[in-house]
Order: sequence, then structure tokens, then C-alpha cells
Amino acid sequence: MATASEDGGNSAPKDQIVLRVNQLDSSELDTELHELLKAQFTRAFQFFQPGVLAYIEPELNAALRLLLWQFSINSTHSTLGQQMLNLKYAQESSSVHKLSLLQRRVYACLLIGLKWLQERSHDLALATNHMSAFEKIWKVFHVLERLLQVASLINFLVFLQQGRYQFIYERILGIRAWFSKPQSVRQVSFEYMTRELLWHGFAEFIFFLLPFINFHRVRNFFKRHLTFFSISSSDMDVSKRRAQHLYKECAVCGEWPTCPREIGCLHVFCYYCIQSNFDADPSYTCPLCSHPVEDGSNIQQVKCEIT
Repeated sequence: MATASEDGGNSAPKDQIVLRVNQLDSSELDTELHELLKAQFTRAFQFFQPGVLAYIEPELNAALRLLLWQFSINSTHSTLGQQMLNLKYAQESSSVHKLSLLQRRVYACLLIGLKWLQERSHDLALATNHMSAFEKIWKVFHVLERLLQVASLINFLVFLQQGRYQFIYERILGIRAWFSKPQSVRQVSFEYMTRELLWHGFAEFIFFLLPFINFHRVRNFFKRHLTFFSISSSDMDVSKRRAQHLYKECAVCGEWPTCPREIGCLHVFCYYCIQSNFDADPSYTCPLCSHPVEDGSNIQQVKCEIT
């Protein structure tokens, strides 16, 4: 009776099909969580001698995978990514909706042991290169590794077609991802989808169009036509001597002029301020008196008169 109650509590609704995108998302989440945990662990050694973890990196990855396996597959029969998406592993051809102890251990050997051997194989091959027996073993190992890669590719293509067994070890163990709790049916309105597609297309068109708009020129155009300048005769009289305070302030940025330049009026500009604005907008005018630059040769160094 206790066994039946336990199985009933862990039952998975196998009448609902798990979408391919859910299975792909769960595997991506598992990878991201492993990298996040590894980054947190590596950050603890950031003040140690550089490269202190480089030699033991395969063992570190194996230890982190073992830790994740203990708190995921071994305890809840699902990876951490699957738990976030309401998924769990269950046997394909069994009424018991959980993994057996043998399946969990084989899962650990395949995902932890084989990956460690793959990452450490180069160092082990160098350490045993003087032994002829090991030479043949490593050749066979590399051939098997290539065959496994080809088999994994074929398995993934079959998964995209059938939606079952994303990884080859799932097919070997006979386990699949199921929903741990029944999923509620979501009603998606076509009106909502059409509106989202319309706004998405409109946003892409705007992002395509923005680089072609000269915002400097647009801003200066509105400044010239919407701002009323109070132009006095003293500001336009170039022959008049420039007041001393005009040498201390750029007419564009308001700071002390860097490499001061003038364009024919009494105001002073930074070289970058006036040159960049003129390059962006050839019809640029002085923002204080609306004096036009007209030509790049009119941007000249400021000459001070000492009396």
C-alpha cells in the first residue's frame, strides 16, 4: 500500500506531450546553471596565483556535475532545468514513473565519468605514450569518440522529427521527459498573435531605418526654425573686438574651449564641438547668433589681440 501511494504521488501525466522547445530549453538551463556555479566557484580563487585551477579543471567540472546530479537526478528524478519547466524523467516502458537506482547511476557514469575521461584524455595519453598497449587503447577511444559524435548528431535529427530522446543517453537508458504536473491548456488568441507580429515587424523596420536618420541635422534644423535668436549688431560685427569673457566659454558645450576655433562671428568653439557638428550637418550655424559656417575652411583658429 505504501508503495502504491508513493508511486501515485510521483506519477507523471504521460498523456500530455512535452514539446521539443521545452526539452531544448531545459538542457540550455542546465548548461547555464553549470557555468554559473563554476563561475561562482572560480571567483573564490580570483586572488590566488593565476592558473591554479587550470590543471584540475576536468576534476572541478566532474565535481560540479556530481553535485548537481545529487540534488537533481538522484533526489528528484529531474535536472534543475527540468524542474524550472515542470518536467521530470520517467521510464518509457514502465508503470513506475520514476528512475530506478541503476538508471540514476548509469546516468551519472555517462554524464560525469565519460565527460571527465574526454576532458582528461589528452593528459592521460601523454602520460602513457611510452606504453604500446595504451597506445592502441587511446586509438580505439578516439575512434569511439568520433562514432559517438556521429550517433549523437543522428539522434538529435531524429529527436527534431519525433520529439523523443533529445540525447543519446536518454535513448540508451529508455527514459523520457514528462510533465511532473498536468499542464493547463492555454488559449492563444490569433488577434493577439497578429498584433504581436505587427508590432515586431514595425519595430524591426524602425531599427532598420534609424541608422539612416541624421539626428544632428534634424536637431539643428528645429533649433534654427523654432528658436528665436536675439541677434544684436555687436554679435554680427566681426570687425568689432571680441569681449574677454567670450574666450572662456564654448558656444556649444559651455566649457572652456579646447583648441579654440571661430567661424566668423564673435563666439568661440572647441575644435571638436564645431568640427563634429559641421561634419554631421553642413548647414550648421552658431547656436547663439545663428551665424552659418558655410564652408569647412571658415573654421579657423582664434587669434587673440594683445594690447
